[in-house]
Amino acid sequence: MKNNLRQSKIIPPQSGAGIILNNKERLRVVDLEGKQVADLLAYNWYDPGEYLSTGATIDINASLNIYREDCLYSNRYNPMLLLLEDTVGRHDLIHPPCRPEMYRRQYGIKGSHSSCYDNFYLVLLDYGLDYSHIHTPFNVFMNTHLRQDGAVEVKKPLSNPGDYILLEAKMDLLVVVTACSVAESDCNNYNPTSIKIEVMA
Repeated sequence: MKNNLRQSKIIPPQSGAGIILNNKERLRVVDLEGKQVADLLAYNWYDPGEYLSTGATIDINASLNIYREDCLYSNRYNPMLLLLEDTVGRHDLIHPPCRPEMYRRQYGIKGSHSSCYDNFYLVLLDYGLDYSHIHTPFNVFMNTHLRQDGAVEVKKPLSNPGDYILLEAKMDLLVVVTACSVAESDCNNYNPTSIKIEVMA
């Protein structure tokens, strides 16, 4: 397998970035400092009405988790991204992106606060898209636990510095990634840091 690096970006804490990922190219998402979540959205490059669906992914894989050789699927049940490598093994498919309303309701923050929702929007604007195109992301490195009573608990990520996932595109894609903004909980170990993304042909 070739590892020709075509593009590399550092996503600063509490911000986002977009990349075009061609069919069969691979995307590596790296946690540079450890314990940092990266929210990921993906769209069919030719039709953004087809987008990564965590619901369809859960349905087809029959699991709330995703493992090596599993695919992330679109809302039309087409494979979008294949998980080739994973040094962590714990990610999240159920949580929406953090957003201003969440910070107000859950943490009582009434002033401005960076959020994945707004950071997705700022990146999507560059591609002619808007808030209506923001869906539930694939939350890379997010450590979610479901208790037997149905309660959901978010613990600090298991990722250490340099841990990564490697995904292969199954169609031409627009991919948007954020370095999650939550500083008020274990989600990012109370300390948002940077994420690195690399595209390999």
